[in-house]
Amino acid sequence: MTPHRIPFPVSPTEARHLAAGLLGLIDAEGGPTAEQHRVFSAVASHLLALEDSQLQELEPLAPGALAAVLPEPCWRRLFLQMGLILDLCRHPKSESQLQRLEAYARALEIDPPQLQIVRDFAHCSAAEATARFVRAYDAYIPELSERQAGVPGPGEAQGDDAFFAALDQLPSLPYGSLGWAFVQLYERNGMAMPSRETPNPRYYVCHDMNHVITGYEPTGPGEIALGAFKLALNNSDANWMASLTNVLIHEVGLFKHGTNHQFVAYGGGGEPYHGVNGRLGALDLPGSTALFGEALVRGSACRGDFSQLDHLAMAAEPLREIRRRFNVLPLRKPMIDQPDLWPELA
Repeated sequence: MTPHRIPFPVSPTEARHLAAGLLGLIDAEGGPTAEQHRVFSAVASHLLALEDSQLQELEPLAPGALAAVLPEPCWRRLFLQMGLILDLCRHPKSESQLQRLEAYARALEIDPPQLQIVRDFAHCSAAEATARFVRAYDAYIPELSERQAGVPGPGEAQGDDAFFAALDQLPSLPYGSLGWAFVQLYERNGMAMPSRETPNPRYYVCHDMNHVITGYEPTGPGEIALGAFKLALNNSDANWMASLTNVLIHEVGLFKHGTNHQFVAYGGGGEPYHGVNGRLGALDLPGSTALFGEALVRGSACRGDFSQLDHLAMAAEPLREIRRRFNVLPLRKPMIDQPDLWPELA
């Protein structure tokens, strides 16, 4: 296990402890909501590999009891990562649920910036919570932006002449290449390619190259699944923040993507896009929890981290071979029908 990988497969003992703790967490205001129960079941069955019969035997663990049986930092981190998502899946937002989350965090002695963002969502206006989020997220933007050949370290978010020249070449790349598939993603979803007018274009190129490689379409469920995949691929602080960002947009509608600014306050209560218009969270849509749970497994199965490479430098490579090299497993139910772009994997 490298320092930034979720330990997978999760050992049976830790799996039971994590599940029991999560059951205790969502036992607020008379018990979990239907959506929380579905998300919990997806985590339990996919990430923790627990059967329904095993779950029925579990007794919820209170904060202190969980801390006693879960001393390792990696497991405590994983608990809070799943706990934050479960908290945000409770609609309408619940102070009682947040207080339970904070009680577990105190017992586990973990209080990361991601938890403060959830507190801000609960206690501030959408405009203020968004402003605080943007200030926190700015520190992670370079790590989440497209790398540039010959330039060490994280990428610059805005881009230079060479970056935009490379983008301009993508439509001319051959069928089946990474660059060709990138252009296709934009065309079939009616999105404009990143340009000099785009806020942080390197960020969006990196993000959407990962959409292409993983096979997730830029829908609400697809965005949340991509965040989960990357979290399992590389459990860095930046990926955790990016994963939370997808939930804040598509599950609770705190903010959405802007034209002149990367994020603008929305406060609609749920998925802003695709005709949902804030009426419910993306994880309440059919099939979304299974997609989320499967993403944790698919990300854990990869050989190496492709998420923060110089994707433009490899844009002419066949997408099929990139997926083979990094062992990107095909989706059980593909979001787009492109079977010839997926390799046969053992």
